[in-house]
Amino acid sequence: MIKIALKKVCSALALCLLIAANPATADADTNNTLKRLYEMRSLTFAILSDYYMFSGLQGDSRYNREIESNVKQFEDRLSKITDATAPTAKLETLAAAISGWQNYKRLLETNRADFLTQGYANARLVSELSNEAISLNKSLGMVYDSLIDTSGIKLSSLTQQTRDMGLIIQTLTAEYAARSTSSVGQVSVVSINEGGMDKQGEGFSSLLQKLKAETAKAKRIYKLVDQVEVKWEFIAKSIANYNENAVPFIVSSYGDRITHDLATIEEYYTKNLQAKK
Repeated sequence: MIKIALKKVCSALALCLLIAANPATADADTNNTLKRLYEMRSLTFAILSDYYMFSGLQGDSRYNREIESNVKQFEDRLSKITDATAPTAKLETLAAAISGWQNYKRLLETNRADFLTQGYANARLVSELSNEAISLNKSLGMVYDSLIDTSGIKLSSLTQQTRDMGLIIQTLTAEYAARSTSSVGQVSVVSINEGGMDKQGEGFSSLLQKLKAETAKAKRIYKLVDQVEVKWEFIAKSIANYNENAVPFIVSSYGDRITHDLATIEEYYTKNLQAKK
């Protein structure tokens, strides 16, 4: 046991010496960790959206699998940011995020089990699940901001913008699923989007136009941004009028595609910034 512990200490020390000697390694580690934190925030709402789709479609197996897949992805990233060698390991803000995930996962499993065994979930616990998603997102956001502050790293403005847009899409699709699926029709739904879905939708449209202007000279990326705009226009009216002609499957599907496209755009600008260093 002593030998194992000593080996871990030596490995951590060697890593620290390597980072000190090579700042580029430290920047890469920090960038990777920031990306994981963003993905965890996005997955938080993707899981919530999948739960509402799962319950709204009477325990649909597809969304049950999506929940399990997204939980696995979240925990994979969690294991990496809590590793002793991760840039986030010693951040004070990390503890709240870990606790938040434990609470969120517990409520998720309770609500899913209730639905599978009795055909419905406790309305209060479903509401708590949404509250925990909001809380977890904020906790992860604090870890994200703390890492930027302590590392002094400079992110590309377009990297951050596409991440902001990705989070907006996830919160919009999560709340749309909550408000439009039949099983939660009588539940007092938590407002996931600050200022309401209309305001968030307008904010996304504004950021999208800004992104189009800023990527006009990069043909391959501009084409992808244009595809995001086409998909967004297809669901924007449904999101704005969520009480009329609900189409949760379409909004959920297109929301996932937009998130994927934005991740590709974000990766392009992150790599582009790193190549300039």
